[in-house]
Amino acid sequence: MIHVICANPAIDKLYAIDDFAPGEDYPGQRPTVRFGGKGVNVARVLSQLGAQATLYAFMGEESETGFRREMEKCCRCAFIAVPGACRTTVNVIDRKNGRETVITERGSEVTDTHVQRMLRTLEANVQPGDLVCCSGSIIAGAPADLYASISRLSAEMGAQCALDCNAAALPKSLEGAAYALGKPNERELCALLGQARTQEPAEIARLARRLMPPYAALLVSMGAQGGVWVGPEGACLARVPEKPVVSTVGSGDAAFAGALHAMVQGMDAKDALRLAMACGVANAMLGEVGSVRPEDVRGVMNEIAVTALE
Repeated sequence: MIHVICANPAIDKLYAIDDFAPGEDYPGQRPTVRFGGKGVNVARVLSQLGAQATLYAFMGEESETGFRREMEKCCRCAFIAVPGACRTTVNVIDRKNGRETVITERGSEVTDTHVQRMLRTLEANVQPGDLVCCSGSIIAGAPADLYASISRLSAEMGAQCALDCNAAALPKSLEGAAYALGKPNERELCALLGQARTQEPAEIARLARRLMPPYAALLVSMGAQGGVWVGPEGACLARVPEKPVVSTVGSGDAAFAGALHAMVQGMDAKDALRLAMACGVANAMLGEVGSVRPEDVRGVMNEIAVTALE
């Protein structure tokens, strides 16, 4: 079983506006509305890949009905009710120029009571051998080391823990923690280590090794350039095929879901990287936030070349 933590769920509104520019009026727009947040996206893709998952989320009471109706189609839901509504994320997609603009609201706040309820719920459900996934930003009011606490709890329960969070949450999430897998992107990795940005695979692998431990393995995504996997067996690079892109929103989450699925399936590093990158590409092809078609994933996997970096 995979237990997916979404500490800050969101309602995603996607607007498709070519030649979008600040200061202009765009009347009559009809957004595509999607229930999201990184953990929600991960749980959805895991389901589409055939994995069993339970989704845990601090859920704004005003938003719960819609989230539950949508997500119970694909996974179990263990929501911790909090006052108010979930945050809204506005994505403006300019396909003509290949640009995406994201505006993220703050959303609800939690108290220590909500956090302890989340931890107790996990403790009651996680079994030895399970995989716990911490994904996304940390909701206002929760401690900055929430994911580190979940990592330690997972270890006590005999489970593994994986992490994919934003740069702001990353430093405290690593203190006193241990993760079977992490998934920073190239920008987050370089920012955390105070290095200039790079897309040179060998340099990314070198930087990734500086974070191990607390990670046993790292998947560093590089967008259209592919991704690098670094683990005990060495480092490898995946180059992804060029495909028509509808939207890349949620592609990182899809890649993380693919890597998690590979872990529970016992795949080796090269196949795990290939599946992860295929999921990211498949999400961009489909253009639905945090969604893939299994047939797209299979087709892209066959086109991905993975080579050793050492």
